[in-house]
Amino acid sequence: MGPAGQIIIVDRKSRIRQETAAALRELGFQVDEFDCGEAARAQLKKISCQLLLAEVSLLPGGGVEFLLGEDAILSSTAVVLMASAISVDDVAALMRAGAADFIQRPYGIEELCLRIEKALKVRFYEHEITYLRHERNVIYRFDNFIGESAAIKQVFALLNKVSASNASILISGETGTGKELVAGAIHYSSPRAAKSFIKVNCAALHDNLLESELFGHEKGAYTGASRQRIGRFEQADRGTLFLDEIGDMSLGTQAKLLRVLQEKEFERLGGDKTIKVDARIISASNKDLARIIREGNFREDLFYRINVINVHIPPLRERREDIPLLAEFFIRKFAADLKKNISSLHPDAARFLQKHHWSGNVRELQNCIERAVLMSDGSEIMVSDLMFMRDLNSSDASAETSAMFKIPPQGLKLDAVERALIVETLEVCNWVQKDAAAMLGISKRVMNYKVKQLGLANARWLKNK
Repeated sequence: MGPAGQIIIVDRKSRIRQETAAALRELGFQVDEFDCGEAARAQLKKISCQLLLAEVSLLPGGGVEFLLGEDAILSSTAVVLMASAISVDDVAALMRAGAADFIQRPYGIEELCLRIEKALKVRFYEHEITYLRHERNVIYRFDNFIGESAAIKQVFALLNKVSASNASILISGETGTGKELVAGAIHYSSPRAAKSFIKVNCAALHDNLLESELFGHEKGAYTGASRQRIGRFEQADRGTLFLDEIGDMSLGTQAKLLRVLQEKEFERLGGDKTIKVDARIISASNKDLARIIREGNFREDLFYRINVINVHIPPLRERREDIPLLAEFFIRKFAADLKKNISSLHPDAARFLQKHHWSGNVRELQNCIERAVLMSDGSEIMVSDLMFMRDLNSSDASAETSAMFKIPPQGLKLDAVERALIVETLEVCNWVQKDAAAMLGISKRVMNYKVKQLGLANARWLKNK
């Protein structure tokens, strides 16, 4: 089984307890021994324990009462109980209360070790299910990245060098360049690939919610905390934690993050039990962190912790030769999804795409092609299918305006065009209103007014209220 974490044994018979502890240590476990339940409970509050092996009669208040009353400290701990004489009904009650297994005395060490291994496997799979509920159905591999430009090949060469290490990585690049996909590819190409890849968007949550997301919280830690929550750091143990838009993290949360990176331990909000963690940190930001440091809004010591290796993803306009390749890929993808017989991109459309500024980068291109495939009636994407593609802040916007706005013979309604433009820009900016306002050259107040006027809504906005 190899090094497998911490086990606490509670047994009044010192000889049996010591023999059991010795056998488990040989299997790679760290073992604490106690002859009373109160001492074991105190230890459980201090450390993160994978399994509790306890004599039922020694548990404070009795087995069922202990299991139900200590759900907070036992949430991440498998419990295996033992007794010499106990009724079938009592064993059933213990299992219903949360025990992972029950073993009758006397027992053999080999049988006990097999029971412990089984209980730990069940616990591991439960954690994997929790992780998978947060994981998107995305395959992260370097060979899924498309590009032949010198700029992107340079990025791939660097990624292949750094993936096998445990060094912290900072990914920089504009919105929509694919920083999350790069982070995922690094993880799944690393020795940690079999463990969890956990993602946190630091810009999407307020400070108190972000701290709870990262470190978890105990029941009653704050108003509304009705149950214990396991944080993302805990979920990422022995895996990778991806902190997206870390430049939006407050100074207070930065200080707490720095402590975890230095000490490799933390406490849940409202708790006093120290939890050890081994997680590789990959961060990303579309902001100039050096400038934010000078402005006093980002800690310099944290910057050096997360920026051991810097990976910069170039914007799409700096690798225009990759645009037709990416467009063809998205055409095939969306044509299959929408069951349409579209297989290629017309050369004129390819040239048109290469002239565009692409402030929203690959995400904007993806949205543009999806819309074009949906609207097209032919077997290839034409320039006319790209008529709603736009970037009003780009330097070549005025030159492209006539090509982008082709008025159909039947005319069009101005309010419908305005709505489509605002929705498309919000999609490109991942529904961040201030970014969309900047892209459209309007103030945040005007954008907020337009959103209300048009009756636009997004689940992300509701979550942040």
